[in-house]
Amino acid sequence: MKRTQKGFTLVELLVVIGIIALLISILLPALNRVRETANRVKCGSNLSQIGKAMLIYANENRDAFPRTTASATLASTVTYGTGNTTSITNANPFGVTTEGAPAVNDVSASLFLLLRAGDMVPEVFTCPSSSAERWDFGGGINTALNWTNWNGVAGLKQNLSYSYQNPFGDTGAISAGFKMRTSMTAEFALVADINPGTVVNNPPAGLTGGVAGVVVTDAASRIRASNSGNHDQDGQNVLFADGHVEFVNSPFVGVQKDNIFTARTVTTPNAGGGTTVTTLRSPYDANDTILLPTDD
Repeated sequence: MKRTQKGFTLVELLVVIGIIALLISILLPALNRVRETANRVKCGSNLSQIGKAMLIYANENRDAFPRTTASATLASTVTYGTGNTTSITNANPFGVTTEGAPAVNDVSASLFLLLRAGDMVPEVFTCPSSSAERWDFGGGINTALNWTNWNGVAGLKQNLSYSYQNPFGDTGAISAGFKMRTSMTAEFALVADINPGTVVNNPPAGLTGGVAGVVVTDAASRIRASNSGNHDQDGQNVLFADGHVEFVNSPFVGVQKDNIFTARTVTTPNAGGGTTVTTLRSPYDANDTILLPTDD
């Protein structure tokens, strides 16, 4: 007598598929959390390496942290992503405009000095939780010495995951003691996951101006909206002047516990009897952090 094998019925097959789908829905968030935790550790390691490279640079440059051509009188023109050209042949092109020198007061060019000094590799400037990718300096035999900066604002978005303290103080900041040197206060925030800028993901109702529209007394949802986008706005890794790196859930950290992604606003009286509100581009004093570029 021939025996027949019994296969799965359609109902049984659908039940198995349903169970598998349920298990995936349960396990996937946990796996994502594990991956993000690992990414935060790697991101923190990147910032720690940047901190060590900054100290090496400072040791070779009279205790000064990286900074390109500066002008205290033009501090309001602080920028990033300028310069950027290949075929640079001058050993020190930063004062030679025909060789693609960055503009005066370029923050990203200042950070790029770590690559030109040979103290870093481009992978260290990409957070694994961001969409940034390792830069190949244009391919071929190009190296960091063929550049004075990342390749424009588009290049910053593609190859840089971090923001650097604006090292260009105006005359007011300098007179108030601002210096980008190893003597900075230990809790000064020097580098962090990239500034979210004026356009943030999933802003809560009523939030305008992006990160600049948030104050320390705001609700948690608004504070979250002002965190870097690198880690799903859960927070950011921050490198402090004493070399330690910490993952924080709010941008209100550092010496003054003010927003490390925004500049100070100053209210001054005017001749007409009213007041004028000005948003500074320069640090306000020796303890004021402004991290650039933004990811806008």
